[in-house]
Amino acid sequence: MSAAVFKVRTAAILTLLLIWAIGATVKLYIYTVRDREILLKKSRAIAWREADLPAQRGKILDCGGTILAEDIFRCELVLEALPRGKKRAGNLLQNLREKFPGLNPDQIKFPTVLQSDLTAEEIRKYQPLCRRWPELRIAGRFERRLHPDPEIRKLIGKTGQNDRGETVGITGLEQKHDLQLSGKPGRIVVMLDRNGNWIYETLRVTRQPENGRDLKLDQPASELIRLLGGDHGK
Repeated sequence: MSAAVFKVRTAAILTLLLIWAIGATVKLYIYTVRDREILLKKSRAIAWREADLPAQRGKILDCGGTILAEDIFRCELVLEALPRGKKRAGNLLQNLREKFPGLNPDQIKFPTVLQSDLTAEEIRKYQPLCRRWPELRIAGRFERRLHPDPEIRKLIGKTGQNDRGETVGITGLEQKHDLQLSGKPGRIVVMLDRNGNWIYETLRVTRQPENGRDLKLDQPASELIRLLGGDHGK
Protein backbone atom coordinates (compact mmCIF):
# COMPACT_ATOMS: atom_id res chain seq x y z
CA MET A 1 0.00 0.00 0.00
CA SER A 2 1.43 3.37 -1.02
CA ALA A 3 1.71 6.27 1.40
CA ALA A 4 -0.86 8.26 -0.54
CA VAL A 5 -3.46 5.48 -0.40
CA PHE A 6 -2.79 5.00 3.32
CA LYS A 7 -3.34 8.71 3.97
CA VAL A 8 -6.61 8.69 2.01
CA ARG A 9 -7.96 5.68 3.91
CA THR A 10 -6.86 7.09 7.23
CA ALA A 11 -8.55 10.40 6.44
CA ALA A 12 -11.75 8.58 5.44
CA ILE A 13 -11.80 6.56 8.71
CA LEU A 14 -11.12 9.67 10.79
CA THR A 15 -13.87 11.53 8.94
CA LEU A 16 -16.35 8.76 9.67
CA LEU A 17 -15.33 8.73 13.33
CA LEU A 18 -15.70 12.49 13.48
CA ILE A 19 -19.19 12.33 11.92
CA TRP A 20 -20.17 9.59 14.41
CA ALA A 21 -18.83 11.67 17.33
CA ILE A 22 -20.75 14.74 16.17
CA GLY A 23 -23.93 12.67 15.80
CA ALA A 24 -23.48 11.14 19.26
CA THR A 25 -22.88 14.60 20.74
CA VAL A 26 -26.01 15.98 19.09
CA LYS A 27 -28.08 13.03 20.36
CA LEU A 28 -26.64 13.47 23.84
CA TYR A 29 -27.53 17.15 23.77
CA ILE A 30 -31.09 16.37 22.61
CA TYR A 31 -31.69 13.75 25.31
CA THR A 32 -29.98 15.52 28.21
CA VAL A 33 -30.68 19.20 27.49
CA ARG A 34 -33.16 20.12 24.79
CA ASP A 35 -35.79 17.37 25.29
CA ARG A 36 -34.91 16.43 28.86
CA GLU A 37 -38.16 17.58 30.47
CA ILE A 38 -40.32 16.13 27.71
CA LEU A 39 -38.60 12.75 27.94
CA LEU A 40 -38.79 12.75 31.73
CA LYS A 41 -42.51 13.50 31.53
CA LYS A 42 -43.01 10.62 29.08
CA SER A 43 -40.99 8.22 31.24
CA ARG A 44 -43.06 9.12 34.29
CA ALA A 45 -46.25 8.48 32.32
CA ILE A 46 -44.93 5.03 31.35
CA ALA A 47 -43.63 4.13 34.81
CA TRP A 48 -46.54 5.48 36.88
CA ARG A 49 -50.28 5.01 36.72
CA GLU A 50 -53.12 6.91 38.34
CA ALA A 51 -56.41 5.29 39.30
CA ASP A 52 -59.61 6.20 41.10
CA LEU A 53 -60.20 4.95 44.62
CA PRO A 54 -63.98 4.37 44.80
CA ALA A 55 -66.00 6.01 47.52
CA GLN A 56 -68.57 4.09 49.53
CA ARG A 57 -72.18 5.12 48.94
CA GLY A 58 -74.18 6.09 52.00
CA LYS A 59 -76.56 3.61 53.67
CA ILE A 60 -80.34 3.88 53.63
CA LEU A 61 -81.83 2.99 57.03
CA ASP A 62 -85.26 2.96 58.65
CA CYS A 63 -85.95 5.02 61.77
CA GLY A 64 -84.74 2.19 64.03
CA GLY A 65 -81.42 1.74 62.23
CA THR A 66 -82.36 -1.33 60.17
CA ILE A 67 -80.25 -1.26 57.00
CA LEU A 68 -82.34 -1.11 53.83
CA ALA A 69 -79.47 -0.52 51.40
CA GLU A 70 -75.69 -0.53 51.83
CA ASP A 71 -72.47 -0.95 49.86
CA ILE A 72 -70.60 -4.24 50.27
CA PHE A 73 -66.97 -4.39 49.13
CA ARG A 74 -66.13 -7.43 47.00
CA CYS A 75 -62.85 -8.59 45.42
CA GLU A 76 -62.71 -10.52 42.16
CA LEU A 77 -60.03 -12.26 40.10
CA VAL A 78 -60.39 -10.86 36.57
CA LEU A 79 -58.79 -12.00 33.31
CA GLU A 80 -58.54 -8.87 31.14
CA ALA A 81 -57.10 -10.52 28.01
CA LEU A 82 -54.72 -13.21 26.79
CA PRO A 83 -51.01 -12.48 26.22
CA ARG A 84 -50.10 -11.63 22.64
CA GLY A 85 -47.49 -14.35 22.36
CA LYS A 86 -48.95 -17.77 21.56
CA LYS A 87 -46.61 -19.54 23.96
CA ARG A 88 -47.33 -17.18 26.85
CA ALA A 89 -51.06 -17.40 26.18
CA GLY A 90 -50.86 -21.21 26.24
CA ASN A 91 -48.89 -21.20 29.49
CA LEU A 92 -51.37 -18.85 31.14
CA LEU A 93 -54.37 -20.94 30.06
CA GLN A 94 -52.66 -24.08 31.34
CA ASN A 95 -52.14 -22.42 34.73
CA LEU A 96 -55.74 -21.26 34.83
CA ARG A 97 -57.18 -24.64 33.85
CA GLU A 98 -55.33 -26.23 36.78
CA LYS A 99 -57.08 -23.82 39.17
CA PHE A 100 -60.40 -23.55 37.28
CA PRO A 101 -61.07 -26.92 35.59
CA GLY A 102 -64.33 -25.72 34.04
CA LEU A 103 -62.67 -22.87 32.14
CA ASN A 104 -63.30 -23.10 28.38
CA PRO A 105 -60.88 -20.85 26.42
CA ASP A 106 -63.15 -20.90 23.34
CA GLN A 107 -66.02 -19.32 25.29
CA ILE A 108 -64.10 -16.61 27.16
CA LYS A 109 -65.34 -13.03 26.70
CA PHE A 110 -62.94 -10.39 27.98
CA PRO A 111 -62.83 -9.15 30.61
CA THR A 112 -64.08 -12.23 32.45
CA VAL A 113 -64.44 -12.79 36.20
CA LEU A 114 -62.71 -16.04 37.15
CA GLN A 115 -63.65 -15.96 40.84
CA SER A 116 -65.78 -13.63 42.95
CA ASP A 117 -65.84 -12.83 46.67
CA LEU A 118 -62.15 -13.49 47.23
CA THR A 119 -61.07 -13.99 50.82
CA ALA A 120 -57.90 -12.40 52.22
CA GLU A 121 -56.16 -15.78 51.95
CA GLU A 122 -57.22 -16.20 48.32
CA ILE A 123 -55.98 -12.69 47.49
CA ARG A 124 -52.56 -13.57 48.93
CA LYS A 125 -52.59 -16.84 46.97
CA TYR A 126 -53.36 -15.14 43.63
CA GLN A 127 -50.98 -12.19 43.98
CA PRO A 128 -47.89 -14.08 42.64
CA LEU A 129 -49.96 -15.20 39.66
CA CYS A 130 -51.02 -11.61 38.94
CA ARG A 131 -47.41 -10.43 39.17
CA ARG A 132 -46.35 -13.03 36.63
CA TRP A 133 -49.28 -12.40 34.29
CA PRO A 134 -50.26 -8.70 33.95
CA GLU A 135 -53.39 -9.83 32.07
CA LEU A 136 -54.72 -11.03 35.44
CA ARG A 137 -55.72 -8.60 38.16
CA ILE A 138 -57.48 -8.55 41.49
CA ALA A 139 -60.24 -5.96 41.25
CA GLY A 140 -62.23 -4.49 44.11
CA ARG A 141 -65.69 -3.02 43.73
CA PHE A 142 -68.67 -1.94 45.78
CA GLU A 143 -71.91 -3.86 45.33
CA ARG A 144 -75.24 -2.46 46.53
CA ARG A 145 -77.06 -4.86 48.89
CA LEU A 146 -80.77 -4.18 49.38
CA HIS A 147 -83.45 -5.23 51.87
CA PRO A 148 -85.02 -8.58 50.83
CA ASP A 149 -88.62 -7.30 50.70
CA PRO A 150 -89.52 -6.59 47.03
CA GLU A 151 -91.69 -3.55 47.86
CA ILE A 152 -88.94 -1.90 49.90
CA ARG A 153 -86.47 -2.66 47.12
CA LYS A 154 -88.79 -0.90 44.70
CA LEU A 155 -89.01 2.10 47.06
CA ILE A 156 -85.24 2.23 47.42
CA GLY A 157 -84.73 2.11 43.66
CA LYS A 158 -81.72 1.25 41.55
CA THR A 159 -78.21 2.55 40.98
CA GLY A 160 -76.10 2.55 37.84
CA GLN A 161 -72.81 3.81 36.40
CA ASN A 162 -72.48 7.20 34.74
CA ASP A 163 -70.05 7.93 31.88
CA ARG A 164 -67.23 8.51 34.41
CA GLY A 165 -67.73 5.13 36.05
CA GLU A 166 -69.29 6.59 39.20
CA THR A 167 -72.29 5.00 40.94
CA VAL A 168 -75.41 7.18 40.80
CA GLY A 169 -79.05 6.68 41.71
CA ILE A 170 -81.36 6.20 38.72
CA THR A 171 -84.73 5.44 40.35
CA GLY A 172 -86.52 5.68 43.73
CA LEU A 173 -84.86 7.02 46.87
CA GLU A 174 -81.45 6.34 45.35
CA GLN A 175 -82.18 8.92 42.67
CA LYS A 176 -84.09 11.40 44.88
CA HIS A 177 -81.30 11.57 47.48
CA ASP A 178 -78.38 10.90 45.15
CA LEU A 179 -76.50 14.06 46.16
CA GLN A 180 -76.53 13.00 49.82
CA LEU A 181 -75.78 9.32 49.23
CA SER A 182 -73.01 9.79 46.65
CA GLY A 183 -69.41 10.09 47.75
CA LYS A 184 -66.38 11.54 46.02
CA PRO A 185 -63.75 9.08 44.69
CA GLY A 186 -60.16 9.28 45.87
CA ARG A 187 -57.03 9.00 43.77
CA ILE A 188 -53.99 6.73 43.92
CA VAL A 189 -50.67 6.59 42.05
CA VAL A 190 -48.55 3.48 41.69
CA MET A 191 -45.36 2.51 39.83
CA LEU A 192 -45.44 -0.29 37.27
CA ASP A 193 -42.76 -2.87 36.63
CA ARG A 194 -41.58 -3.78 33.11
CA ASN A 195 -44.50 -6.22 32.72
CA GLY A 196 -47.07 -3.60 33.65
CA ASN A 197 -47.72 -4.99 37.14
CA TRP A 198 -48.29 -2.75 40.13
CA ILE A 199 -45.36 -2.41 42.54
CA TYR A 200 -47.50 -2.29 45.66
CA GLU A 201 -44.70 -0.84 47.81
CA THR A 202 -44.91 2.36 45.72
CA LEU A 203 -48.69 2.76 45.97
CA ARG A 204 -49.62 6.17 47.35
CA VAL A 205 -53.01 7.75 48.04
CA THR A 206 -52.96 11.30 46.69
CA ARG A 207 -56.60 12.04 47.55
CA GLN A 208 -58.67 10.23 50.15
CA PRO A 209 -62.18 9.19 49.06
CA GLU A 210 -65.13 10.92 50.72
CA ASN A 211 -67.87 8.42 51.51
CA GLY A 212 -71.51 9.34 51.02
CA ARG A 213 -73.78 10.33 53.90
CA ASP A 214 -76.39 7.93 55.28
CA LEU A 215 -80.11 8.50 54.70
CA LYS A 216 -82.40 7.73 57.64
CA LEU A 217 -86.13 7.37 56.99
CA ASP A 218 -88.92 8.41 59.38
CA GLN A 219 -90.63 5.01 59.53
CA PRO A 220 -89.62 1.49 60.57
CA ALA A 221 -89.17 -1.18 57.92
CA SER A 222 -92.23 -3.11 59.16
CA GLU A 223 -94.44 -0.05 58.69
CA LEU A 224 -93.01 0.59 55.24
CA ILE A 225 -93.73 -3.01 54.24
CA ARG A 226 -97.32 -2.71 55.49
CA LEU A 227 -97.94 0.59 53.73
CA LEU A 228 -96.24 -0.37 50.50
CA GLY A 229 -97.88 -3.77 50.44
CA GLY A 230 -101.29 -2.17 51.00
CA ASP A 231 -100.77 0.33 48.18
CA HIS A 232 -99.55 -2.40 45.93
CA GLY A 233 -102.64 -4.51 46.57
CA LYS A 234 -105.09 -1.78 45.57
